[in-house]
This record gives sequence, structure tokens and C-alpha cells, in this order.
Amino acid sequence: MDYGKILARSFEVTRQFRALWLFGFLLALLGGEGGGGSFNLGNFGGNGGGGHFDTEVPAQVIQMILVVALALVCFFLVWLLLSIVLRFVCRAAIIGQVQELEANGTAPTVRRGFSIGAANFWRLLGIALVVNIPLALFSMAVILVGLVPLVASLVPLIAAGRNPSPEVIVAGVSGAIGSIALLCCLGFFLWLIQLIIHPFYQFIVCTCIIRQRGVMDSIREGYRLVRENLQNVAVLYLLLIGIEIGFGLLMLIVALILIGIPVVLAIAVGVAANSATPAIVVGVVVGIPMLILLIFIGGLYQTFRYTTWTEGYLTITAPAAS
Repeated sequence: MDYGKILARSFEVTRQFRALWLFGFLLALLGGEGGGGSFNLGNFGGNGGGGHFDTEVPAQVIQMILVVALALVCFFLVWLLLSIVLRFVCRAAIIGQVQELEANGTAPTVRRGFSIGAANFWRLLGIALVVNIPLALFSMAVILVGLVPLVASLVPLIAAGRNPSPEVIVAGVSGAIGSIALLCCLGFFLWLIQLIIHPFYQFIVCTCIIRQRGVMDSIREGYRLVRENLQNVAVLYLLLIGIEIGFGLLMLIVALILIGIPVVLAIAVGVAANSATPAIVVGVVVGIPMLILLIFIGGLYQTFRYTTWTEGYLTITAPAAS
């Protein structure tokens, strides 16, 4: 297996076919998942006994808060749904079009990419559910195991009430420290599992898109391909890890430069104008293009990464020359 040829071809495809850039950009844009929060109005207002201090919030304010909260929840749900759909679509678009390019020379297009993505969406979603649900349950079980020392030490501490003995306090602190140490070890263990599963998952996805297999057939065939070509897949995976580390370090420097430009300009404008308002305006106006540029560079890497996995898959599954 010529790893240099695979990496060079992946770089060339990424550089030459700009239609793939859009899907990489979307993958980079949607790479982070936002968290949710809860909103509780609590006991606003009310008639306290004794002294009379009116803290009642006007009904219009409450309605406005509810409307804003509802709008934020709706936006978050739409963004979450859209990000899930587009991740699968963009992944399939890159893999499918690279395969068509190598098979019959068909140049990638944005329209064809979305068509491939839509055609493979439900199977990719099924694969993600079959693989990730057991992993999520296993991870939760592992985390619960890590919390056992803490829970075991808290029981006597709670039972002791307001006057726990020094031994109980020491046991509680020891349990907390033990849980933290155990959770760190278990977290590293879960990270290793994810690291091991990653190449299998890539080959499962490639099998689904390129071979047009169903969910379970893709999982079985992808697993078999990695197991039978473990050395080749491992070397390619290690090369990609090394490239990712190098790219991450480079991006750190680039990010500091691109973020520093709007910050410096904003400070300069703020000092010159002796006002924060123009500084904020300049920072936002200059900062947004810099942020888009950072995401664009990350998108190029996403395109290269999925192209490399596809080229590796095609190389391994190519018929032996007679």
C-alpha cells in the first residue's frame, strides 16, 4: 500500500475540486455541538407577610422573557436537527464524489454532492444509532462506576448529620479524590476505545456509501475489511493522526494571528475614539471575516481527511492486478 501516493492524491483532489470545499466547510462549521440550559422563572413576585416589599414582575416582562426563551429553544432545536442532517449529507457527499471521480472521472459538483448525501442519509443515521447508542450506554455505566467511591463516602457523611467525626470527613474527602482519579483513568479508557473504533467506523461508512450496503451489512463488511487489512489501516490512521496534530499546531498559530488582528484594531480604535462603541463595531466587522476564514481552513482539512479515508478504502478494496 503506497501511503505517500494516497496522501498526495488526497491533497490533489482537495486542492483541485472546489465543489468539495463547501461540504468540508459545513462539516467544520457544524463540528461543535452546543449544550442546552434550563430556564426557570422561580417565584417572581408574591405577597410576603410582615413587611410589604413589592417585587412583582410586570406581565409584559414575563411574556417577553417567555417569548425570547421559546425562540432560543426553537433556534437550538432547528440548529441541532440541521447540523445532524448536514453532517451525514456532507460526509456522504465527499466520500461518494471521490469514489465517482476515481471510478469514472466524474468531477464533483455541489448538486451531485447533495444528491449523494440525501440518498445515503437514512443508512448513515442508522449506522450512527447502532454504533453510538451502545457506546453511550457503556460510557454512562463506566461513569457511574467512577462515582462509586464518592457515593460510598457520602452516605456516612450524610448520615452523620451536622456533626460528622473527623474519620467520616476524611473518608468523604478520600472518596471524592478517589472518584476524581478513577474518572480520569476511565475517561482515558473511553478515549482509547473511541480511538480504536474510529477507523472501523470510517470503513463502515465508506462501505455504506461506496458499496451501497445496508446498515448491518455495512457494519459487518467494514469491520471485516479493517480486520483483514489491520496493518495498512493502522499505518494510514497513524499518518492521519500525525497530520492532524501538525495541522492543529499550525491552526493554533493561525488562530492567534487572525484573532489578534481584530483585537488589536479594536483596542486601537477604542483608544483613539476614547469610546468602547466604535471598538466593538470594528472588532465585530473585522472579526467575522477572520472567523469565517478559520472555519474555511478547517473545512479544507475536513475535505482532505475524508478524501484520504476514501482513497485508502478504494486502495484496499481495489481488485488485485493480474
